[in-house]
Amino acid sequence: MANKLSFSIFLLFSALLLSGCFAKKTTQAVQYAEEEAIPYKIAVLPAEYVKYTENSTEHKSVLVLDDDRVFVADIARASITNQLAGKGFMPLQKDVVDNTLAELGRDEGWRKMSDTELCKLLNADGIVKTDIYSADMIKALAFDLFQLDAEVMMYNSSGTLVGKWRDSASKRRISVPTGVIGLAGTIVEEVFSDPIRRQMRMVVYDWAWNMAQVLPDCPKGPKLPEVIAVDTNVDNGLFGVGQKVAVRVDAEPGLKCSFDIGEFRKGIPLPQTAQGVYEGFYVVREGDKSANDTLMVRMRKANGVERLWPESGSLLTLDGELPPVIETVKFRTGRDGILLHWEVPSAADLDEFVIEKGTDPVGDFEIVSRTRTPEFVDADIMQGTSIFYRVRIRDKAGNLSPINGVTKVIMPQFDERELFGDLSGVLVKGNYRIAFPVTVPEGAEFSIQSGTRIRFENKGRIDVSGSLQSMGEISFPVRMESNATEGIKVLPGGKAVLSQCEFTGFSKAVTAAGGYVEVRSSDFSGGEYAVAVTETGNYDLKGLRISSARQGLLFSAGNGTVVRSNINNCTRGIVFSGGNTEIKDNNFFDNEINILSSAKMVVSDNYFGTASRDDLKLKGDILVKSILDAPYPHGRRIILVDDKDITPEELEKKFAVLKEQGVSAFHVQHYGDAFQALNKAVKLKDDRDVYLYLSYTLLALEDDLALADTLIEGISKFPYDVRLHQLYVRYLVNKGDLKQARQVLDKALTLSPADSSLLYLKEYLDHLSAPVEPETDSKINSTPVRTDEAKPKPIEDNFDTDKPDDIKSEESNNEK
Repeated sequence: MANKLSFSIFLLFSALLLSGCFAKKTTQAVQYAEEEAIPYKIAVLPAEYVKYTENSTEHKSVLVLDDDRVFVADIARASITNQLAGKGFMPLQKDVVDNTLAELGRDEGWRKMSDTELCKLLNADGIVKTDIYSADMIKALAFDLFQLDAEVMMYNSSGTLVGKWRDSASKRRISVPTGVIGLAGTIVEEVFSDPIRRQMRMVVYDWAWNMAQVLPDCPKGPKLPEVIAVDTNVDNGLFGVGQKVAVRVDAEPGLKCSFDIGEFRKGIPLPQTAQGVYEGFYVVREGDKSANDTLMVRMRKANGVERLWPESGSLLTLDGELPPVIETVKFRTGRDGILLHWEVPSAADLDEFVIEKGTDPVGDFEIVSRTRTPEFVDADIMQGTSIFYRVRIRDKAGNLSPINGVTKVIMPQFDERELFGDLSGVLVKGNYRIAFPVTVPEGAEFSIQSGTRIRFENKGRIDVSGSLQSMGEISFPVRMESNATEGIKVLPGGKAVLSQCEFTGFSKAVTAAGGYVEVRSSDFSGGEYAVAVTETGNYDLKGLRISSARQGLLFSAGNGTVVRSNINNCTRGIVFSGGNTEIKDNNFFDNEINILSSAKMVVSDNYFGTASRDDLKLKGDILVKSILDAPYPHGRRIILVDDKDITPEELEKKFAVLKEQGVSAFHVQHYGDAFQALNKAVKLKDDRDVYLYLSYTLLALEDDLALADTLIEGISKFPYDVRLHQLYVRYLVNKGDLKQARQVLDKALTLSPADSSLLYLKEYLDHLSAPVEPETDSKINSTPVRTDEAKPKPIEDNFDTDKPDDIKSEESNNEK
């Protein structure tokens, strides 16, 4: 029923349109006026709406809002003023007229005065009145209608009516008004959003042009440039960075035209683009700031006669200040998608948040949402994929905040997925299952992200011939679960680095059958053994927590260390039958046997659950040089074997020999020998040069994890050594951790503010962190930006103050 009623109203309105209720009235012929009766200095009074009786059949204005009524009246008054100025009259300034009339009060005031009295009051030769019979601004889905029907009356100072002229103009369903302006055209569509007020403005200008054709010329004034129409986009009101304030003038040819935006910018050129057509624009640049400025068009003839055209109602605001950036975007993942949320910066004119999404940190981003709340849920994400987001602020002028890096989100694999075949690349956080042996093949790299859970069943096992990294975090370890299966087996030539991992229920958790194995800060529970080294290779076990295994650690070959680990509630803590191992700073307690050895071995500085040398629970050919009387790191050292190998003098001699061997091997680029000697030397004595040489050796060996640990340990021992800080900053920058690099560099600069290498590093970090300056005009918004995901170029060795003097000297000789 409602639809039928609406359709009936529409048909009725269409019938009224077709019947001519809003038809344009025929323009009057030019009325003759005595030359002496035509005034020169005129006051154009405010336009007023004609009041009809209730039973009048005349069409009444469909202007519901008072603001719209004022807008139409002001534009009509301004447009007829401009046309009269072009015909030789001298209109008084609008502010002068309005201020004088306002002094007469809000009631009837000046309306009771005669025309002669008004002329005397305003010190004018004549007055111009405008009566608006009807005006409409209708923009609807079914129809558009913009029309004005108004009358202009001119009186001289003696009260004589010089003339009375009435005309109308309208626009229905077309992009430009009727009449001469319609023939002149408008500024290109992409410049204007064509708001409702601009369409009404063009209809009023059309009406004023028609009126100008019948209004008399003033013989006392100069012949000004003829103007057909001025078309602008001032009704947009607010302009942001990159937006254009555009102007088009249709006038006589051969003029020099320009326009002003208040006092902010003057003389913006309007070159002639066609016969009698002048077009130009001003592009808002970053930093521009202007409020409520009037647009003024200037036209000058070749003889110097100038005409000014103030665009009525053109209170322009230019906002070239960008919104603040969002400092941090946080996220939470779930089966329903990704939730992004952020804190809202303090700013006055924030309009909305723009969320951009991309599959590459430096690739193209698309806008996926606009919201006014500081959160966004993206449900269109596949499990096990990585996605990148940028969140920017848009203000009321349309300005976007600068890009402040990207937020990388890895969508976990919530549903358990089976792994099979050859493994390579990155395994994103999620739940996985291994039912049959899988392989990291030779030459391949496979990494497991923190928070991942892998369940081993049946014959599941990971054989490593390439490189495996499983890097958990304290809050999000990598969890590996089994029901008495094998876990990870490293084959000859393979490499496995495991950190912050939890192994539960494995029969044989980690087996080193050759290659290199490094396990740090990881937990093992139950099974035949936690870690076994069965073939020749190297291993580094640090910070292990082993409990409830039949054998905690099993060594039958290989070379390596076991340090800072806890082994408890096992049948046998360590079983040793071959190889070369160093066991130091460990805690053994509540095991049936702490160490069982079938080969000769030496241990020192471990806690065996007691301070008594008679109850250490050791079996085999084991020489215990020293023990701790309490768990590491709080226990005191108790020397059990007082031989020359552990006297301070002999230790100092041994340290000096190892240091010399390591430094010599480093200089001839025998980095393996250098590592062996320096690694032993640093365990005998804390020495700054040894830490520095060992760091450079690990840098040459590309052992990033050991390098990081060495630098951290060296800085903790020598917190005021600038060289170690410098090398650590370079390591962090090359790894892409710019935030931590900045922190370490700030600490180093407090130690040596004038150090040239530190200042170089600071300049380099500032360059990496500096935002890209946005370009203006045609290149606005086209400049690529740096994101945190873009990996910085490694720092070249163009500084050397962090190296020991003998290294720098040798490099200098090689260059010569």
